[in-house]
Amino acid sequence: MQKKLLNWVVLFAVLIALMLIVNVASGGQLQGIMWAVFVAIGAVLILILYLATAENKAWEIGTRQVVYMALGAALYGVFCWVFNTIPMPSVSQVALRPAVVIPIFFGYIFGPVVGFFTGAAGNILGDFLSGWGVYPAWDMGNGLMGLVPGLVLLFADKKRSLNTLTIVTIALLAIFAVLVFVNPRVVGPWTGEIEDFSFWAWAAIIAGGLVILGRFLLERVHPDVATAEVWGALGVIVGIGFASIADIWINGYSLMTAIIGEFMPAAVPNILNMVILLPILLVAYFAVAQRTGR
Repeated sequence: MQKKLLNWVVLFAVLIALMLIVNVASGGQLQGIMWAVFVAIGAVLILILYLATAENKAWEIGTRQVVYMALGAALYGVFCWVFNTIPMPSVSQVALRPAVVIPIFFGYIFGPVVGFFTGAAGNILGDFLSGWGVYPAWDMGNGLMGLVPGLVLLFADKKRSLNTLTIVTIALLAIFAVLVFVNPRVVGPWTGEIEDFSFWAWAAIIAGGLVILGRFLLERVHPDVATAEVWGALGVIVGIGFASIADIWINGYSLMTAIIGEFMPAAVPNILNMVILLPILLVAYFAVAQRTGR
């Protein structure tokens, strides 16, 4: 257990070092301490979860996991850089990211540690290549997006509690959609203009519907893919939710601005991309694994 805990300490140290290096290379944009506070909050939440389930093999970090981390982070970083040129209507730098399927896939297949590093380090790399600098809370959020699907490995039976997870995920999307319907307009924190985000409520309903459809249509054909769809959607909600809420303190957003103007434009397209692309990636992976006997 002590060795595993030391591995986590080293992992966080590497991520913080990457953030600081990118910060210096980007001209030193990080100000104040709130970014560090939310990195610490994310780290503490992960360590609490780890300590509660430390004996599970899902947390193992060996040579193979390190290789998967490096590969996943590189792939995520490069593909984020490619698609960061396509902005989504939001109050901040939110881009279309089909690449979110990468940390979700790596987390679900190779475990929460691999998924976390893939998402966090990959986001650092992608933002740096895009010339955006470093956003630590969003790096942690992307890490959580990859970590959550990996938590499925904590269960001997991957279908355990899947119905409950499906209900929770859909309920969260429904709540956010209702919030947008009730208050679709928010003031842009940088422009001061009132912006209408009502279309994200309808997009959230479509995303929720596709998650349900994928979950039940694929369950008999390919249970692993159906399970991954639900865990992936939950990962997006948790990860992007963490980053968006952090901006209330980091960027001074109101709660509604953070949820309606930032969370919804980032989370909903991520879920839609994940629902479409994750089954393709998983089916291809399982086919190769079966052919090679791994």
